[in-house]
Amino acid sequence: MNFPHPVLIGLITLQAFTASSLALDWKSTELTVSTLPFQTEQVAVFEFTNHSSKPVNLLELETSCGCLLATSDRKIYAPGAPGKITAKFTIGDRGGLYERTITVITDESDNPVHLTLKVEVPELASLTPRSVVWQLHEEPAEKSVDLISSLGLAIVFSSAQPTNDAYTARLECIEKGRRYRLHIKPTTTDRPASAAVRIFGREQSGHDVVLSAYANIQ
Repeated sequence: MNFPHPVLIGLITLQAFTASSLALDWKSTELTVSTLPFQTEQVAVFEFTNHSSKPVNLLELETSCGCLLATSDRKIYAPGAPGKITAKFTIGDRGGLYERTITVITDESDNPVHLTLKVEVPELASLTPRSVVWQLHEEPAEKSVDLISSLGLAIVFSSAQPTNDAYTARLECIEKGRRYRLHIKPTTTDRPASAAVRIFGREQSGHDVVLSAYANIQ
């Protein structure tokens, strides 16, 4: 019995794998989007086309975070059919740049496709520093965090509440709607303790604002 040349087998296998892996031709596997202040969620759409000669079944969509929901416009994509994966990112009280992934599992390849969504969420205010630290047995003196509302926003901060009774917090108004100073003080530094300090305010548009600073004894 004659067998094909080993090199030829390798080439055929590689070609078949490459064709299979390119069945879904993605317009882009990475998207970067920006949100507006007080936006609650952001939607982004990944588009593709089935360029193979066979139907492709979408088996599963997995996301890297509970804050990201991914849905498809159908489950089976005929040859030549376009498709969409819609990603919905829940913003909540987040601020900054967030990167999340969607894993697309189909029956056309053992190698799933990884989609990347980058979401730029504008900071409502800057906190400097965002975290304050005491060393064990250090004098339990107050330490401060400066708050400045982002340009174009007027936020009146009214109260601050630590999540741990090991700390007290008070809020000082420097310039109403613009600049504040948060003072945090541990009751003792004899033992490790950590806390988030929730800072409550309201923007002139009527939106409630909750920010967080952090305190640690280590």
